[in-house]
Amino acid sequence: MKSNHLNDEQFAELLAGRNSDDRAALHVERCEACRNELAGLGAAVGDLSFASLRWAERRASRIEVPSAWTLNWNALPGWGATVAAVLIFGVALGAHMQTVNRIEPALQPAHTVAAPSADELAQDNQLMRSIDNELSEQVGGQVLASDMDTSSHATHHRLVSEVSN
Repeated sequence: MKSNHLNDEQFAELLAGRNSDDRAALHVERCEACRNELAGLGAAVGDLSFASLRWAERRASRIEVPSAWTLNWNALPGWGATVAAVLIFGVALGAHMQTVNRIEPALQPAHTVAAPSADELAQDNQLMRSIDNELSEQVGGQVLASDMDTSSHATHHRLVSEVSN
């Protein structure tokens, strides 16, 4: 305490409500000059607070708040470019996926099938020969397509229809 009165820091502490210095609070109770000074400072701070609140309220009423629901026409070119970029990316990705799907099966190994055994081949060949012999007996021999003319063509159809009945 300079010259038996409170300094600015002690007044600020008391105005803020922090009574960290009991000697300052005790001094204000005893010293009428410091008590008047503290009351004047408190009134000035209160007036400043009230004035700043009033100013903020008047200022806030003049500020136009943009609605979230209004369309910003200036932003449309940006949105258009974004949509175009997304579409181009989607088309490119789709084309790439089709190319990958077309190539992948060729890259994958084919399923291997075991070759038939010699006995199976012999049985299949015998079955094919017996079918061929039976058809040859019913039709009356093989007729080459190059040997057919219109009359033999009709004969062949008649023979085939007889066999199928």
